[in-house]
Amino acid sequence: MMKKIVLAAAMAAATLATVPASAATYVEAGGWTPREILFGKQYNGNVTAIRVDGGGLERNTYPMQAVYPTGNSLALAQSMVTEDPSLSAALEVRGIATHNVLWVQTAFNGGKIVYYR
Repeated sequence: MMKKIVLAAAMAAATLATVPASAATYVEAGGWTPREILFGKQYNGNVTAIRVDGGGLERNTYPMQAVYPTGNSLALAQSMVTEDPSLSAALEVRGIATHNVLWVQTAFNGGKIVYYR
């Protein structure tokens, strides 16, 4: 059992030693950290972001305001994002700009569902 643990640790060390320099500079420049690579990126909770694809099969499951946004619905959704600091922080962590938000819904649990392109 101990031999397997030592072998696994040695393999992990060898794998990390072979990481290219470009990956190391990416991590230092604010990219993905080793923790995020292993366990996934941690986003602000209670926000679900759904990318709306123009011609996908799921198109019929999106709200009509997200599929065919009007000027008023876009302004309403984007103002909801700018007025809610926690929502704008959650979208910033995900890399979603406010001008890409199509529609915002409130879920039954109080969370937000954001449709974006």
